[in-house]
Amino acid sequence: MDAVEAAEKTRATAKPVEPSWRGSTARSAIAFVVCLGLVGGLWALWPGDEPDRRPATKASAGAEPPAKPAVAWHVAATGDRYDEGPGAWGLGDTVVQGRVDGLSAYGVRDGAVRWSLPAPAREAVCAMSPGAAQGVGLIAYGKHDEPCATLVAVRTSDGKKLWTRHLKGDGLPAGGLGLGGSTAVAVEEGALRARSAETGRERWHRSLAQGCEPRAADADAARTLLVEQCGSGARLIALDTRTGKEQWARRLPVESRTAAAVVSVTPAVLAVSEDDRRGTRALLGFDDRGALTASVPLSGSDGDVVVPEGIPAGTGREGRPLVFGDLLVTLTERKELVPDVVVAHSLKDGHKVWEYRTDGFSTDALAREADGRIAVLVSTVDGGQVVLLDEAGAERGRIEPADAEDAALSISPELIPVTGGHVVVNHLSMSGEPAVFSLR
Repeated sequence: MDAVEAAEKTRATAKPVEPSWRGSTARSAIAFVVCLGLVGGLWALWPGDEPDRRPATKASAGAEPPAKPAVAWHVAATGDRYDEGPGAWGLGDTVVQGRVDGLSAYGVRDGAVRWSLPAPAREAVCAMSPGAAQGVGLIAYGKHDEPCATLVAVRTSDGKKLWTRHLKGDGLPAGGLGLGGSTAVAVEEGALRARSAETGRERWHRSLAQGCEPRAADADAARTLLVEQCGSGARLIALDTRTGKEQWARRLPVESRTAAAVVSVTPAVLAVSEDDRRGTRALLGFDDRGALTASVPLSGSDGDVVVPEGIPAGTGREGRPLVFGDLLVTLTERKELVPDVVVAHSLKDGHKVWEYRTDGFSTDALAREADGRIAVLVSTVDGGQVVLLDEAGAERGRIEPADAEDAALSISPELIPVTGGHVVVNHLSMSGEPAVFSLR
């Protein structure tokens, strides 16, 4: 059986809105070719008979969770192959899936659609804030071959639009949107602007220095980070989210055009990659005064690190490393052409603290559990499962669905811990993998 046949076993048990926009990326297509060949080769060598292809039955609303972990519900793949979703928000008892044609919110217990927000006609969702805060999330729309230039605040309880701003010029750059408590920050029109997340009223703005370009921005309730490139150099600026006052600014160790992404606001962690092949390509950690404390190479003896979108990486995969206290935890590709190791480095000096190698086909996503454990989404021949690690890298639990028929993972899944379990959002459907499913 080839990989495409194996992935077509998903079934719908919740009904999202119909798609209306097609999109694809070159990186997704490349990763698809690599993964298709690898999965096909493994499947050909796997002993045993044909897998059970019986359709999954829908979990009834209000039913007691099964004794063994199971796929409680799933949403069928939507749109065309290789349509790539812009993000997702975990809200405790609800998860919001971002698609090019709008947003859909599902109850985590039964997968019922709580609300949906379709994108305007002939527009696509081109950006989402990394998370929601205080009941508000940010998205942006854009038309084909036009800037991502319509900024919208969404109330996460019911999907209502709170306000809309039409941005001028080049619109939002990639990685230029964030939420810090009740403040929305966005890079637009040559400045970083902060607005009330509830009303859209501008609170402050900081103009970029003359001749400088934005590279990344994000915020939490106390701090906003901005990376700007000025000529061949770049710097990281920390601002007070409430007032816009500069807290500190530090030059980055780069000497050529640089891609950057914010991994963590507090503590401050960046992913940077210079055009210069001998330049800095690393995860950089900073202390509360902006001093550089750690540098973890994106490629080296420990393998190739999975990094956020927009950062060139040897894995061809995108994902966000996580910070746990003084630890920077990453997915890393070492031997298998897919991420196969979880590695933790110290943010105090960058040294490796521990590593964990799963027994699955690949490690696909990281998430923070409410109790402080590290959740690792693992792809096996049968489907997805979750391995739970403590901060020392020791395995402290495993969630293996009794029937993994509907737990198929794409090449771009996101793991979201929710009330009573976990939800997986497949941001890209290669071969009919479910768009969203719940592990309980």
